[in-house]
Amino acid sequence: MRIGIVQLGNVSEDTGGRNYLVNFAKALSRLETEHRFTFFLSPNQKTLIEPFLSETLAVVEVPPASKSSVAKVVAEQLVAPFYLAKHGIEVAYFPGNFVSLLSPAPTVVAIRSMLYYHYPYAVDKARLLVRKVLTPPSARTARAIITPSADIKKDVANFIGVGERKIHVVHHGVDIETFQKNYVEAEREAVLKKFGITKKFILYASALWEYKNQDKLILALKNLLERYGHDLQLALAGKGLGPTARYEARLRQLVAETGLNERVIFAGLVPHQELKYLYKSAEVFAYPSGYESFGNPLFEAWAAGTPVVCANVHSFPEMTENGACAVMVNPADVEALAAALHRVLTDSALRLRLIEAGRARVASFSWEKCVRETLAVIEGALARKAHR
Repeated sequence: MRIGIVQLGNVSEDTGGRNYLVNFAKALSRLETEHRFTFFLSPNQKTLIEPFLSETLAVVEVPPASKSSVAKVVAEQLVAPFYLAKHGIEVAYFPGNFVSLLSPAPTVVAIRSMLYYHYPYAVDKARLLVRKVLTPPSARTARAIITPSADIKKDVANFIGVGERKIHVVHHGVDIETFQKNYVEAEREAVLKKFGITKKFILYASALWEYKNQDKLILALKNLLERYGHDLQLALAGKGLGPTARYEARLRQLVAETGLNERVIFAGLVPHQELKYLYKSAEVFAYPSGYESFGNPLFEAWAAGTPVVCANVHSFPEMTENGACAVMVNPADVEALAAALHRVLTDSALRLRLIEAGRARVASFSWEKCVRETLAVIEGALARKAHR
């Protein structure tokens, strides 16, 4: 088959979209298959997957080059169908939540988040409008829908009214090789020095968005220092981009107001080759996010052998096997979060159990498996067309 993979717009650094696209392309390039794949990307995005291009994996740039939400919609809905027809695409996969409604080929869509139904304030108004308008018809038009978790599958069925038989859960993969192996002590020391980490520390790694509750984590740190007597730092590996930059400014103000300037480190966007040392060196990974559709950082921490404290909502029970791999808490409860962190910091038996359970959990989450299962859904979508 000639399979098109359409990911238009600027693939943002502050979401899992870039991680998904790069790792999907990398795993796809290693797969033995008779299919031919063409990625349709906006200009200037080709470099993301350029290392993986081959005779079976090509890329086509679809104008315009603008990063605006309006330009993305125009490109996806009006320009992409022309390119799909021009290149003879037999089935088109859209990993970014929407399909081209005028696509000449049958479509499969990955709806990877329903955040805007739960936390509409977390999305800027232009993106919120686009997602509210395009998600329902995309879900209904597509021959099949892929979600990264059963929680998102339930949301798609409930909010959009799509039958569950049409929705397939395909978990994301994890770059186990990066986070589990090839550690160099001198590099680890250089990374800790770069970020000013001089004490035992708690790590958070994800975008700085309000619903992810970094403010609660900062207050929990204060609790750990004052009530439990710990001598710790907190490293926040992530950044607020665009409208969310205002929230990062509020976090910095909170740190100043609580007298934690020497304790809280804003590391910004950290590349994986440095981030792996933060995971490996942290006493505990804390992820009190109020919403996650999958939670890649959980798996990265597990791969690095780091115990996890996380929220108990949305996909977290599913991913942690109902708390077998992490201590789960109400993400809005600062005292509960501090108490959970204290337990993991002081209970050696609990730490060992969480580390072992996490490593076992992450072992079956490969990008190769994600690609194979995604292709099975895509092949099934085309087969169903043939039987109509």
